[in-house]
Amino acid sequence: MPRNVYFSQAVRSEQNLYEDLIVESLKIYGQDVYYIPRTLVNRDNILGEDPASKFDDAYLMEAYIENIDGFEGSGDLYSKFGLEIRDEAQFVISRKSWNHAVGLNENASKPREGDLLFLPMTNSFFEISFVEDDSPFFQLSNLPVYKLNCSLFEYSDEEIETGVAEIDDKTGAQAYQIAI
Repeated sequence: MPRNVYFSQAVRSEQNLYEDLIVESLKIYGQDVYYIPRTLVNRDNILGEDPASKFDDAYLMEAYIENIDGFEGSGDLYSKFGLEIRDEAQFVISRKSWNHAVGLNENASKPREGDLLFLPMTNSFFEISFVEDDSPFFQLSNLPVYKLNCSLFEYSDEEIETGVAEIDDKTGAQAYQIAI
């Protein structure tokens, strides 16, 4: 018998147990992050971008950082234009937690590329560049997590007013506007 006879592949109670164990382990080993969805203001259909995006909501949830040795990517790059930091990270979030915290409020089926994650531990913003939604591949015929490939967000004067003082103060310090 090649498979374990005590686990059936499509029993909903076992899938729920597996998912609950993942949620609990993310709460133990993960970090608190804020998921900040992007609101498109004036989308350019030719280039597929929106230079006037705004971020007006923030949802607190737990995420596990898969990079154990620090952030990945090209690191710090010195060029004639100054210092460029190219950090990347991979976050793992539970589908159940995401649906509970964000999905119901935003009417979205999964995290979207272009949305932000704010990591309070390092006071840094990460932009989601890719959402891997089928890894690990159907454990117990279930997909319990999203893996978010993220890169450090380059702030270019987007409007960020989430109502969370920690996030809004951080972006206010980086803004090019001076309050008079």
